Amino acid sequence: MTVLDADGPGSPSMSAASRSRRRAWRTGFYRSGIVSLALVFVAFSVLPLAWGISTALKEKEAVYAFPPVWIPSPITFENFIAVFNNAALFQSFLNTLIIATCTTVIALVVGVLGAYGFSRYRFPGRDTLLWSLLFTKLFPRVVVIVPFFVTLRNLDMMNTYQGLILVYLMAIFPVAIWMLKGFFDNIPVEIEEAAVVDGCSLPQLLWLIVIPMSKPALAAVAMYSFIIAWNEFLFALVFTNGLSKRPLSVALAFFIDENGIRWGELMAASAVMSLPALIVFSIAQKALVRGLSEGAVKG
Repeated sequence: MTVLDADGPGSPSMSAASRSRRRAWRTGFYRSGIVSLALVFVAFSVLPLAWGISTALKEKEAVYAFPPVWIPSPITFENFIAVFNNAALFQSFLNTLIIATCTTVIALVVGVLGAYGFSRYRFPGRDTLLWSLLFTKLFPRVVVIVPFFVTLRNLDMMNTYQGLILVYLMAIFPVAIWMLKGFFDNIPVEIEEAAVVDGCSLPQLLWLIVIPMSKPALAAVAMYSFIIAWNEFLFALVFTNGLSKRPLSVALAFFIDENGIRWGELMAASAVMSLPALIVFSIAQKALVRGLSEGAVKG
């Protein structure tokens, strides 16, 4: 009688080992493909930023050198010095800071009130009004420029902070209200009912219960509102016509003149312009994580 080897080529243990190796190979292949694709996307996003910073640190002659040089030598800060010594650019920076900050604060206040009303109250036309808010986001901004222009002109709000803030809010409100409403819908109504039984008024309910539990959504809305207002170009270009109220996004376009494009100063100003948005993103990200833990409801 011939006894077959238990570990021979056709044995179950060898088949299991072979399947395990093939599974590990496929997993490694898929993982390598995903990592490679992620690296391509990261490079596609980071390389323009790296090139901009590199250009900002180059001397004027090196900016136009061919073949281009990635690492500037020598490194110079003359472009940044020129940007900080530009009084008109500093005024544009202040204009943008005022407009973006006011837009963010108003968007949060009105967004909280509107989203809470849509979330907790039922009234005729509620769903139609809610969906019509979102429907306004389907229109390209070019379509609404003329109506906004006529409205601001009739209200004598052209080339003013108030005019730009009003226009920005019209673009931000739909997203802010929908984001906050979705979060308010997930807050248990029983918590608010218990607070009302304990004697909380509606303002106290919002300030002491709803808003502390909604920090993640508020951080997201604040980040979205600030970045949209900070980077907006088309509305700012159309509705401002002087240096006094011109935002930074429009001021950067004036580095292009009859003598050409001042690439070094333009990249330096762009880098400076990006810093507040990055700071707001960092702060909002921390508030987002902190709000998730502080606003958790334990059953």
